[in-house]
Amino acid sequence: MSDKPGLLPKVEILVIGIFFIGFLMWAVSKCSNTQQRYRQQEAFDAAEQARADSMDRLASDIAPLDTSIQAINPEPEVEKVRVPVLYIIINGVNMRSGPGLNHRIISRLQLFEEVEFLGEVSDSTQEIKLGENLVANEPWVKVKTRKGQQGWVYGACVDYYKHELEGAETE
Repeated sequence: MSDKPGLLPKVEILVIGIFFIGFLMWAVSKCSNTQQRYRQQEAFDAAEQARADSMDRLASDIAPLDTSIQAINPEPEVEKVRVPVLYIIINGVNMRSGPGLNHRIISRLQLFEEVEFLGEVSDSTQEIKLGENLVANEPWVKVKTRKGQQGWVYGACVDYYKHELEGAETE
């Protein structure tokens, strides 16, 4: 065999060199395109910022026209509070003068009658048998009827929703 190098290693180096040069050209073009897009976005953002700044300057130069009418002696604003409405869910419930069965009966309330919850609840609960298989342990709540009567009803006899308490019997 001969000691002369063959043509094959030179061709391999030439092919590798062509691929390397092609890769470099491709990478440079991608980087150039990306830089160009960044420059375009920066120019667009700068134009938008300049437009926004000029609009802010214009808006700050214009004084708003006060067209409101103000009362000479304004009345203080009163916050309207919506009173929660409760519904009687047992027909013939007794409204009492105080929280407990030992207080006198003021009125008898009908099924689905609306009453206003006055925000007072008894400190303790009381266990009362409302039907053959129905025992409740609830506090008493202070309510006001549509006629203006105020009194206390047992908490298990009222609810925020209209429905009839199944298994309950009147007192």
